[in-house]
Amino acid sequence: MKPRYLTKSRFKLAVECPTKLFYTSKKNYRDLKQEDSFLQGLADGGFQVGEFAKYLFPNGILIDSKDNAEAEAETLAYLAKNDEVILFEPAIRFNDLFIRVDVLIKRQNSFELIEV
Repeated sequence: MKPRYLTKSRFKLAVECPTKLFYTSKKNYRDLKQEDSFLQGLADGGFQVGEFAKYLFPNGILIDSKDNAEAEAETLAYLAKNDEVILFEPAIRFNDLFIRVDVLIKRQNSFELIEV
C-alpha cells in the first residue's frame, strides 16, 4: 500500500474541513474542484509564476520526477554533494510529513525555502 503523507496541500485541506482529508484521493468519491475551470485557471496561473521564479535563479536545478521516493533521493543527493545549490521542486520528507518546495536555496548549513 502506498503511504499517504501529510503534505502541505493535504494539511490545508484538513484545516478547511477535516472530513475532506479522509475522502481526498479515494477513487469512489469525485473531487468537484478537479472539474472547476476557474480553479484550473488559478492553478495554471500558479504554474506560470513558478516558471517565472526559475528565471530569478538561472543556476537552479529542477527536480522533475513525479515519483516521491525518486524525487526525494535526487534532492538528498544534490544536498549532500553541494555546499551551495538552488533546487526547484525538491522533495523533503520527515517521518509522515512530505513537501515539494517551490525553491530551496542551500548555502553551507543554511537553507531558504521559497513558495511562489
